[in-house]
Amino acid sequence: MGIRRLNDGRFRADVSVGIDPLTNRRRRKTKTFDSKKEAEEWQSKTKQLYHSRKAISDRKISFTAIKDLYLEECKLHSKPNYLKIQEYTINKHILESFKNCNFKEVTSFDIREYQLKLINSGLSAKSINNIMIILKQIFDKAVEEQAIQTNPCNTVKNLALDNKKMKFWTPDQFKQFINLIDEEEFLFKTFYTFSYFTGMRCGEILALNWNDIDNFRGEVNVYKSLTYINKEVIITRPKTSNSIRRISINSKLFNLLESWKERQQNLFAQLRIHHSNDTHIFQYREKPPTKDIFSRRIQTICNRGELEPIRLHDLRHSHVALLIHQREDYATIKERLGHASIKTTIDVYGHLFPNKQRETADRLDDFF
Repeated sequence: MGIRRLNDGRFRADVSVGIDPLTNRRRRKTKTFDSKKEAEEWQSKTKQLYHSRKAISDRKISFTAIKDLYLEECKLHSKPNYLKIQEYTINKHILESFKNCNFKEVTSFDIREYQLKLINSGLSAKSINNIMIILKQIFDKAVEEQAIQTNPCNTVKNLALDNKKMKFWTPDQFKQFINLIDEEEFLFKTFYTFSYFTGMRCGEILALNWNDIDNFRGEVNVYKSLTYINKEVIITRPKTSNSIRRISINSKLFNLLESWKERQQNLFAQLRIHHSNDTHIFQYREKPPTKDIFSRRIQTICNRGELEPIRLHDLRHSHVALLIHQREDYATIKERLGHASIKTTIDVYGHLFPNKQRETADRLDDFF
């Protein structure tokens, strides 16, 4: 480390900046100046930067390398289905635009230009925001690896979202839907009824085995979720720790499950598939079904009548609307849905509750 005068009269400053962890060799920075004073000032500033761990690494780390590090971290700390979503989004929407980028030269302007490109592609604002979140996390990883000093995504704002009206079925609409289901579709009748009267997420329902039903207490034990990744069944913990819960079920729903269980046993006997309490409740062949089967069938059933279809997840919303109609409180609804806090319940479903100001105003009439 030092400053030396070159034959042409200029000065070259040399600074040691530690050991490269990948090569185990000492890393150095050198720069040439017209005067010794300039060389000394640069040398001093460079040492301060590196000692404060604020310097940008000299190693040229590619976007692909940082992306791989990010995905490796997702693999270690996230659910398999979350990792799959990250990989899909990066490969479909991000990689082509950034695979050849120079991290150090990417600016907030470039990120905004990319966001505009996504807007012009016709994607929804929600999808674009999700893509931008992943991009920001990749650049955060670049900062962590000292490939860049600041994240250019930090000053790029999310797009405003349109608050679409939540869809749900009233009890009468749900009865209309169930009455459109044929007798030979008993599995679907049971599944949709179970979803409507428990408010469980689809993955949670598909993961249920018969031994998750507590016959004595009339409860469902919710502690896992099912998804498919590359045609392979993956069982994971539910969405959050609060999603691990027990849900009481009504007697008519319990009887419906018992009727389906008997039919399932007969079906498995015909197919020569072993049936036990470890069998998935809504299984009708060797492997448990995917959510798409139940999602697509809603449209098919609704087409038989004049009922407007809703999404499969909207049955969860319909369950909440049913509970609110029964004047259940926030705390009860929170417990059944497995929300982390009552605030989450209020944020998502608060608009469905009766207007408390109207009730307050009506009570003031008693003073006249």
